[in-house]
Amino acid sequence: MIEAFTKREAEMLQAAEAIEEGIASGELHRLPEQPDEVDESGSTAIEGRLLVRRALARERDPKLRALKIKQTLLGGGQLRCEVCEFDFGRTYGELGYGYIEVHHVTPLHATGTRETKIADLACLCANCHRMCHRSRPGESWRTPAVLREQMGRSVSATAH
Repeated sequence: MIEAFTKREAEMLQAAEAIEEGIASGELHRLPEQPDEVDESGSTAIEGRLLVRRALARERDPKLRALKIKQTLLGGGQLRCEVCEFDFGRTYGELGYGYIEVHHVTPLHATGTRETKIADLACLCANCHRMCHRSRPGESWRTPAVLREQMGRSVSATAH
């Protein structure tokens, strides 16, 4: 890294100055594309640069996730995806036992600040969680029940 820096010292200093200015002003700007970032064929690219991003995120209480999982297990249920019934423990053994993603059935960006109840949450595998959040033109988020319908499943038809 030091060798690469010394070979491109002027560019590195320019990048460092841009970062300093961006931090000082509160605004970071994209650095200009470097000539060697993408090869001529476009089949490879330089990756792994460190970037600073600022983003707003909705507050979530991690205790609710733990309570949802605990409630599911105490109710005699297995920790399975409520859409596709994927079971991390069955697939990954000890590594997957007790793991599941917990999803707000109605996203916080739609409800705004609110009191969330355990019933407002669903246990989902990573794939179904992403599909609930995936948007396409003219669509927004979807509930686990809608995703289950789109997959052509119903809870009773897939229950073991």
